[in-house]
Amino acid sequence: MCTLVEPNRRNPAHRKRTKMFKRISSLIVASVVLLVAGPPSQATTFEDRILGRVKLTPWCQKVYGKEFKAKLIAKNSGGWTCEQSAGNRRGILVSEACKLQYGDRAYKAKALDLKDPYSWRCIAKVAVPTMKGVNLTAWCQKVYGSAFKAKLIGDNAGSWTCEQSAGNRRPILVSEACKLQYGERAYEAKALDWNDHGSWKCLLR
Repeated sequence: MCTLVEPNRRNPAHRKRTKMFKRISSLIVASVVLLVAGPPSQATTFEDRILGRVKLTPWCQKVYGKEFKAKLIAKNSGGWTCEQSAGNRRGILVSEACKLQYGDRAYKAKALDLKDPYSWRCIAKVAVPTMKGVNLTAWCQKVYGSAFKAKLIGDNAGSWTCEQSAGNRRPILVSEACKLQYGERAYEAKALDWNDHGSWKCLLR
């Protein structure tokens, strides 16, 4: 006759494995909670910037030899070749010519006009700061009291003040208002147009 063994009561090894499993499970759950509770990553925004024109002959000479030069054989942006003679022509990679000239900053080449062979430009990918609006009244009230509000007293971006009344005005620090609103991510306040009082932006990391 077979006897069933109750693991938790009669098998110490099984009981030990069970405790270890529970402990590992708890660690996994805790790790997941920490990952979920962590701050979301900030996506970086990029935009294309023109570095300048591209020199094709240096690339031809580096790749094929000093006797080669860039030669235009058709009146469009795709009409360039590396040529030693009319009977010895080789293909040209404009994007690689950009990298040779500008280094790793140049990630691509672009013809601004396909009909213009001289319209090739080398392009860099540049990080662009995130910009958001700023709440000036919140800063006024935190610094000077709830009776104060942000008040515009002129026509440009420097015309903001914290006002309780016309006879009680205080200076305002837009950069500090940005930090109050967005924390340490805000590293600068910038008026995109000094003649536009509503153009203040907070630049965020």
